[in-house]
Amino acid sequence: MIAKTVTGADFTGALAYGAGLRSDRANKQSELLSLANIGSHDPHGIAAEMRAVAEMSSRIQLPVWHTILSWAPGEVVDREQKLKAAALYCELMGASLERHQVAVYEHQDKQHPHLHIYINRVPMDGGPALRSDQNYVRNVLATRQIRQQLGMAPLPERQQKTKDLDPNKEVARGHVRNVLAAALQDEHIRSLDQLVAHLQKQAIETHLKQDGKGVLVGTSFRYAASSVKGTEVGIKAKQLRDHFRPLRSEAQRTQDLLRPGEVVSQRSFASATLGNEFDDINGLLMDDAERNENENRRRRRPRL
Repeated sequence: MIAKTVTGADFTGALAYGAGLRSDRANKQSELLSLANIGSHDPHGIAAEMRAVAEMSSRIQLPVWHTILSWAPGEVVDREQKLKAAALYCELMGASLERHQVAVYEHQDKQHPHLHIYINRVPMDGGPALRSDQNYVRNVLATRQIRQQLGMAPLPERQQKTKDLDPNKEVARGHVRNVLAAALQDEHIRSLDQLVAHLQKQAIETHLKQDGKGVLVGTSFRYAASSVKGTEVGIKAKQLRDHFRPLRSEAQRTQDLLRPGEVVSQRSFASATLGNEFDDINGLLMDDAERNENENRRRRRPRL
């Protein structure tokens, strides 16, 4: 059994794919297996209910959690085992079925059994959202526990390489993993450049691979003479893109407030980037001439 997870913002498109209604990927062999905290049974109704709850949180930009839970080709898994595996997966990943909305579909378009699990990361009780960091490592641990608890077939053993047994590399993995996890929770780190600078202070060298359009497609790190890939520590390039995308959009909105050629003090710009907390940004950015003009208008205004 393996699990692959992606996050997104479009409940309608995600649930339509789960139900086999996507026009570009028609899938007639789709069945709704289970629902949690949802009254609707059609994909559009399910999406609308999930979206209504997600809108309770303005902070979570990617509320859609989509996991594909797959078994090995030829492995026989009955309906009850699939339902138990899906429920246990949600609990192990932190999506309590008492707090989160969940929809589970089974697709039969492949040679192996597999489920599509859709979770609303925003809980119904207004509590903390389902965390989405280190999904790769967490998926490995969750599927291992599911196999053990439900007595399912283990993954085939892969060939171990000598470098996998190197204690220095294991130390590097652990250090990079811990520093990255803490950095992505730090609200002061709002861009890839800031992340790279933060890692450098922790003696971690960062290598970012971009495609021809400048899109981040790969990450690797080096610590204490040992190199590790982003996938080895549970942080893929897509996760970094998804993490910094909403922050980058906010920074762009802040830049749009500045007039071309205008010089702004560091204090004023920092206030602007903090968002709604500084509603008087226009006053902070106003130049002396404009201030004086407004003052003159107030003085000329007749008293009533």
